[in-house]
Amino acid sequence: MNEFKDLVGILLNNGIVCKKLNEIKLNTRKKIKAFLGVNLKNEYCFILKLEKKSRFLTKDINILYEFIPKEINFRYKKKILVLNGPICTKAKEKITDWKIINGVG
Repeated sequence: MNEFKDLVGILLNNGIVCKKLNEIKLNTRKKIKAFLGVNLKNEYCFILKLEKKSRFLTKDINILYEFIPKEINFRYKKKILVLNGPICTKAKEKITDWKIINGVG
């Protein structure tokens, strides 16, 4: 539950307020959490919180799309990636449809 509050705090610091936010249970051993939410403009948001010790590289982009549930992909217009580390500039250029937030601090 504390991790959930941390995510809400990170989103608030970046001007994103979700009136509804639910965690999706992922069948993976990776340090990744997925959330579905609805912001104040009634836009559907898909949020991935990824914990990595190293920087996020272009080879890691497949991870993002691997965990988006296929049946909701068309409705969720806002895609948000919360990272606890740096991101490679090439990877940042390739995922322009995602809003990238640094989740440290």
